[in-house]
Amino acid sequence: MRKFFLMFILVMMLVFPTLASAQADVTLSNVSVQLWPEYDQPSMLVIVDFQVATGTVLPVDLVFRLPQDANLIAVASYTADGSLMNAVFDGPVVVGDGQSFTVTATENTVYRFEYYQPLTFNGEQRLFSYLWDGDYTVNEFSIRVLEPVDITSLSTIPELSSISQENGLKYFDGENVKLASGEQFTLSLEYKKTSNTLIASSQGVQPVAPVDASTTGRVSLNNYLPYVIGGLGVIMIVGGLVYYWQSGKRNGGKKSRRRQSVNTEQEEAQSDVYCAQCGTRAHGGDRFCRTCGSRIRQQEE
Repeated sequence: MRKFFLMFILVMMLVFPTLASAQADVTLSNVSVQLWPEYDQPSMLVIVDFQVATGTVLPVDLVFRLPQDANLIAVASYTADGSLMNAVFDGPVVVGDGQSFTVTATENTVYRFEYYQPLTFNGEQRLFSYLWDGDYTVNEFSIRVLEPVDITSLSTIPELSSISQENGLKYFDGENVKLASGEQFTLSLEYKKTSNTLIASSQGVQPVAPVDASTTGRVSLNNYLPYVIGGLGVIMIVGGLVYYWQSGKRNGGKKSRRRQSVNTEQEEAQSDVYCAQCGTRAHGGDRFCRTCGSRIRQQEE
């Protein structure tokens, strides 16, 4: 029994270092970092997309470190149709002077995490410093900065010389670089802004094409005006007929009640006649006594 236990301990000692080494040897095929200053909040929105290298044994746990003042808001993965779904992760937890969280990569697809980090404000000047402190080799690392609105100047170290336009927004792009395991990447951003307007609030909602009478889904009053008028006419006719019917019904009821009252009075007047033979009271319209059969004499004057 003791020999079996010692052998089990030896196997575990051999396996766990191997697993730990495998975690440290994970390579990321690409990492894309986007910095969106003052996008929908007066802070920096950091968006990181990454993918493990082909041939990586899955599932694998990946640990990413964040600044202490970062606020992690999303961890997701891309599906086959290009949409995002929540990914499995743990944390974040405090580690030293920062924090970290763990993502479980279950398939070879692009994963994403997002977090907010405060900017430094100094009047119109804004300052921000980004640090990639990953523990993995990255074959292609890229970074881009979204230009805020109402700026008078913007500079980065290192300089991002490539400029692109997408959906009316301006981006500054850096060149792809390769990072070794544990190699850091830093970027310092400085810009001046004359207002507190956010990018999201300044965009608004605009149509992708001019809107006219032929636009699909647009309702034109001119096209439906004849139907509206016709419908109102039908409603008025039906309403008139209903009113006429209800009025006739009320008037007919009154006439019927008056006729019934007159008939009742006549019957009461005729019911004062009695049979001269047996004295039985006759009903209105009786000509012969219902008791003895004698002829009923009309009321004498």
